[in-house]
Amino acid sequence: MSQCQDIQNQKSFQYLFEVETLAQDILTDKEIKLDLSNSRNKFREALRALESTEDRRAWIQAGSVYIERPTSECKEILKAEFSNADKDILQLDKSIKNKLHKLRDLEHEPRLEGFTLNPISSAEAKALHKAFGTI
Repeated sequence: MSQCQDIQNQKSFQYLFEVETLAQDILTDKEIKLDLSNSRNKFREALRALESTEDRRAWIQAGSVYIERPTSECKEILKAEFSNADKDILQLDKSIKNKLHKLRDLEHEPRLEGFTLNPISSAEAKALHKAFGTI
């Protein structure tokens, strides 16, 4: 009887370990997403500041070093960093959704309704407006 109970305890421990590990991964991804979002906002602020200045050269931080570059080059660097942050955030969103589905499956909970919806594109919106005669 003790051997049967040991097996049951091991299964329970394994189940709890999987659930807690997956939940911790979700929380970690959310923290990373928040950090990326804050970085993206800083890139946006810097880009707006560069667009409003008339200086030919600007200082930009590359790692722990500040470099003076032409303003147009700094704008391009910031735009590239902004788009990279957007891509990373979208990838994290997908990862969080997948992990959440796995967690709900492990907990034997039904999947969340509408959690996987995607917005319609502008072309689809225009087609809908044409079909319903609102344009």
